[in-house]
Amino acid sequence: MREDEDSTAFPNPKEDLRTELMAAQGSFHKVLESMTPEGWSKQSLNPGWSNGEILVHMTFGFVVVRVLLPMARLWGRLPKGSSRPFAWLLNAGTRPFNWVNGLGARAQGKVVQPRWIGGIFDRTLAALLKQMESIRPEEWQRGMYYPARWDPNFSEFMTLEKLLRYPVRHFKFHLGQLAH
Repeated sequence: MREDEDSTAFPNPKEDLRTELMAAQGSFHKVLESMTPEGWSKQSLNPGWSNGEILVHMTFGFVVVRVLLPMARLWGRLPKGSSRPFAWLLNAGTRPFNWVNGLGARAQGKVVQPRWIGGIFDRTLAALLKQMESIRPEEWQRGMYYPARWDPNFSEFMTLEKLLRYPVRHFKFHLGQLAH
């Protein structure tokens, strides 16, 4: 903790975040349990994507945050603007990112079996919750700049709290694209 930081002056969103993340897990499993093999392969409401591809992509949103969180904690210790060039570089690669992101989800949706995705989701969430537990009160408002062109749920600058809320927003957005 820096000298000018008093840990009692910082809100601690861990409990709210844990509740949000666990509710997403419950919703994910409810959808997965109701998904038939035909439903997995069925065209979603997102053109060109099956329900299975959407579910894999939703899981990937949690995986991404698990990878980004240590990076955000590191950038958060540096001067605020230091991550801006990195975000600019990533924004410059939006077109290839979108192509790889779409191709990856489609390929994973064909390879990953419905019986596997629940375990992948659960292990990823457990690791994310474990990472979240190590965040100190003074860190919550630290963060980094992000490639906001990559996803409408990204903000230009995201604190650790916003980053941990991202996979739930991403999840809810895509949940409405599943065809029943």
